[in-house]
Amino acid sequence: MDTDLKSAISAFLSNCEDHQLFQLTSFYMERLEQAIEQGVEEVNFMLTHDHHFNEREYHSVTELAEKGNRAGASKLLLDLVMEKGSGARKVMWESFVKLHHHLPKLSRILDEIRERDVRRKHMETLRAQTETLRVNKILMREKVKVFQLVDRYAELTVISTVRDRTLVEHELRARGRDHEKWKEKGLRGKLEKIRTDQLFKKSLNIEKLKRSIFRNKSGMSAAVAGVPGIGKTTMVQKIVYDWATGKIYQQFQFVFSFKFRDLNSINCRINLKELILHQYPYFGNILGEVWKHSGGLLFIFDGLDEFKDKINFADGRRDTESPYTDPEIKCNVSDIVYCLIQGKLLPGCSVLVNTRPTALQLLEKANFSVWAEILGFIE
Repeated sequence: MDTDLKSAISAFLSNCEDHQLFQLTSFYMERLEQAIEQGVEEVNFMLTHDHHFNEREYHSVTELAEKGNRAGASKLLLDLVMEKGSGARKVMWESFVKLHHHLPKLSRILDEIRERDVRRKHMETLRAQTETLRVNKILMREKVKVFQLVDRYAELTVISTVRDRTLVEHELRARGRDHEKWKEKGLRGKLEKIRTDQLFKKSLNIEKLKRSIFRNKSGMSAAVAGVPGIGKTTMVQKIVYDWATGKIYQQFQFVFSFKFRDLNSINCRINLKELILHQYPYFGNILGEVWKHSGGLLFIFDGLDEFKDKINFADGRRDTESPYTDPEIKCNVSDIVYCLIQGKLLPGCSVLVNTRPTALQLLEKANFSVWAEILGFIE
């Protein structure tokens, strides 16, 4: 753990511009004053050894510490460093990495910084993965055309309920003007139209939330249904892209997105940690810290109807017998999905699942806070 932290922070510091390091030190200034009180002499020595403090500055800090005024000594040291150039700040932070295992408050700060750096990398990765849209062009010479997602994305009409499955299946046969007629008729009636960035608002379906007994107050789960070709997968891509660019759902520290068709290739027992690291290897050993803040996690599973393993939410024995409450316990992928949705694994996290209406019967007994359906594209 210490080796991983040292290498991660060292890499972060080496990539930090002068102004970023200045901002970082300013941001943590008050906490650092307390965090380094017991190690102020060591930091003072390292800064002097590297010729960033002169003899007078060194003795000023040392004198305060020897008189028992460690708070004053750490404050003076930090003030002096902020008056110096970026070299002094880098040496100071490098000394923090060497001393952190003796200073618990300092260790927590470094863990936060590492997590922030991983979050930045994760957002950059997801943005790069979702910023383009690949479209099949049957009638054109190119088999696949690539567009910018923001240029081609069409907003969807989403309602905050899922209607009777037989009604939905009947409407699957409607096409063209008939399809538009029933959609307009429904929206003029009792159906409530919502935006995709509202799926995890606590005010939505509040009665359902009150009846949700498995999830804690910070976690929500949403099921979105839609007919084939209506834009479910592209909707998920847009949600991930908008989160990665800071536009929506910033209450979530991390978003993890999976496709059920990809999960079908996993034919062995696996744990959630391995599942994430396979797709996002840069998380390394930071996942232990990520799990501690499960209320800031959103898991997205795209295309339940394509999943080869059927998840039986109606089996009551699974709630009492399932041992998969630890993200490092190996189990079937279906168990991971089940336990995340039911709030048994990482309680407090949020989950989004989309599916065709034909698979809705699999979810009837699932513990979803919000049910939604895609009716079509907006005008």
